[in-house]
Amino acid sequence: MSDPLGTDISTPAGADGQLGLDPYLRTVGGLEALAQALARRLVTPRGTLYRHPTYGHDVRQYLNDDLDEGDLSDIEAAVAAELGADERVDEAACLATFADETLRLAVTVRPVTGRAFRFVLAVGAVTVALLTVEAL
Repeated sequence: MSDPLGTDISTPAGADGQLGLDPYLRTVGGLEALAQALARRLVTPRGTLYRHPTYGHDVRQYLNDDLDEGDLSDIEAAVAAELGADERVDEAACLATFADETLRLAVTVRPVTGRAFRFVLAVGAVTVALLTVEAL
């Protein structure tokens, strides 16, 4: 029986927290696969996937901006909308904070399977780190 959230080649966070391709091309399924896919969606510039021109919203674009509270609200809405574009996501919410030149995104996702989870991304000028993924 197939996993309702899909199976994909693993792109885990390494020891440094950065997303990368599993060198052994192992697969993952369930919430882990979905969390990895959603994190990749947030670091992929829109229009860079040939067959999916509306896929992605690269949150690194905000790092050179002088962010204020209104900007953080816009980022939260954009992230939630981008994650909601994934057909496996029923609902997504984001809390964005910016400190020490790092944009931190705390995201709560309720997939169509109903089992909610949370993940946190730390977006810096050089790295994007997946800090935590936890089922709720």
